[in-house]
Amino acid sequence: MKINKKSVLGLTAVTLSMALWGCVKEKGVFEDGGSSGIVQLVLPARTSSTAIARAVTTVFEALDVVTLPVKVQLTGAQGAPEAANLTLKINDSSVDKYNLAWQSKYEALPTRLYAVDTYDVTIPKGAKDTVLNVKIYPPRFTATDFTKSYALGIQIQTATGGKISGNYAEGIYAVSIKNKYDGVYEITGTYQDYVNAAFKGIYPQTANLVTLTGNTTEINYTTFNNGSSPHSYYFNAGGSNSYFGNWSPIFTFDNATNKVTAVTNYYGQGSNSSGRYGEIDNTANNYYDPATKTIHVTYYLVQPSGRRGKFTEIYTFKKTR
Repeated sequence: MKINKKSVLGLTAVTLSMALWGCVKEKGVFEDGGSSGIVQLVLPARTSSTAIARAVTTVFEALDVVTLPVKVQLTGAQGAPEAANLTLKINDSSVDKYNLAWQSKYEALPTRLYAVDTYDVTIPKGAKDTVLNVKIYPPRFTATDFTKSYALGIQIQTATGGKISGNYAEGIYAVSIKNKYDGVYEITGTYQDYVNAAFKGIYPQTANLVTLTGNTTEINYTTFNNGSSPHSYYFNAGGSNSYFGNWSPIFTFDNATNKVTAVTNYYGQGSNSSGRYGEIDNTANNYYDPATKTIHVTYYLVQPSGRRGKFTEIYTFKKTR
């Protein structure tokens, strides 16, 4: 039988057209500009080989309350043809899933540290996104909490007016709280030793001020030993460098007045084997200047025999940590 080449070509064209139409239709559901919409969390792009997208990390100042916005979007160029009602939920198991996928060590944010007024949100007709607001309470963070790597696992549970994404329905939101004094600083000033006049401070040097609570920071020195001895204050011991054992300051601030109210010892206030502790000089003007991001502080290193030395220092902010 003789085959009509035109018929074959026509059939092939129709078949190819249908195949392409099917591909475009499927692609359009997932990509912006498609006629249908997928409801998804706004997250870093991921591939099919990863179990979950990379975490969204937000650093907050230690205020009374801060808000973590969890953005949800509907793909498609035209926006929602009708209101899309969504219900989200906290899913702590997503944090475990993330740790396994990315070899991380996040812990689920404890419920006492946050609140959600409602898990029901709506993408209005014609719009493309909405936000779930999570309230976080920095004053509830303990000193131990500030040392943790916390994250919230959030998942889209139900949706009307759109299909829930298979790739971006759950996400991890890492939460970090830093007080307003936290950062990398340059230290200038003087150290006067009352026991050995040959001992002098080495300035300038750099240090990290690390958040312990909403109004306290510990000093991590970074100039010497490539920062491997963060809790050791190095000084010039008359020709060579040395450091004081069991001594590293912690600053306490009054957040309302920006005054430095106390200087204590990282190793304990007299409870360490050297009996050393910190004492602020109350005759000096000890304060944080938010305009210049500088800390002016004078304090003493005290040991069982009395005041060992006096520090008069200015910490100048250089960059975030």
